[in-house]
Amino acid sequence: MKEKQRVPMKKNSFITIFITAHIVLIFLQVHKHTLFIKNSYKHQQCEKKVAALTEKKQILTQELYALKDRENIKKYARDTLHMHPYTLAQVKKLHHDT
Repeated sequence: MKEKQRVPMKKNSFITIFITAHIVLIFLQVHKHTLFIKNSYKHQQCEKKVAALTEKKQILTQELYALKDRENIKKYARDTLHMHPYTLAQVKKLHHDT
């Protein structure tokens, strides 16, 4: 049987491959860290937006409840629309003959 002979790798090519692999790994690590920072910033911006929208929702909900209040509706009708409540003497009964 023939034995396979090992071809010795030249020392210079091994060092070149070793250094190149490490440089690539360093760049990949830096790229990973950059992506992490970028996504952390985006996440922080989204959290700020959620907080602002939650606060705006609470304010709008309070305004809605205030607008649904009977006294506010009466005041709006009286002041803005110049409406006045009817008295019983102002109500007339209409007879409908068919």
